[in-house]
Amino acid sequence: MIDIVAFALPILTIGFFVWFFLRMRKPHKKAVKDDPATRRDRAVWAWAKVLSSKQGAVNSYQMARVEMQLEVHMPGSPAYQAKTTWLVEQDALPAVEVGKEITLKVDPQGPQYVYPNGTWAKSLE
Repeated sequence: MIDIVAFALPILTIGFFVWFFLRMRKPHKKAVKDDPATRRDRAVWAWAKVLSSKQGAVNSYQMARVEMQLEVHMPGSPAYQAKTTWLVEQDALPAVEVGKEITLKVDPQGPQYVYPNGTWAKSLE
């Protein structure tokens, strides 16, 4: 009986270490953060044509809420339509009228997330 334990204990110990090191070498999938800051950081340059634009009243900060339907053209992918709502500075409101083309940034992993290119507007997610 003692001979079996003396023989099995080193084998089990070596087996455990082999299993442990093989498990540590296997890549672990990390949870992908999908918060607004991460989406904005990975956004790429694109352009869009304004298909529809609905402007709200200008607030005390000289910004208006603008709901838009855009035809987005992102490099390497076909054009698609996206709805977005931005707070736009009063002086920049003519840039988001129907028929205008604007530059923007789009998250390639979530193309529905469209961000303004510049400080003249802020995205409302």
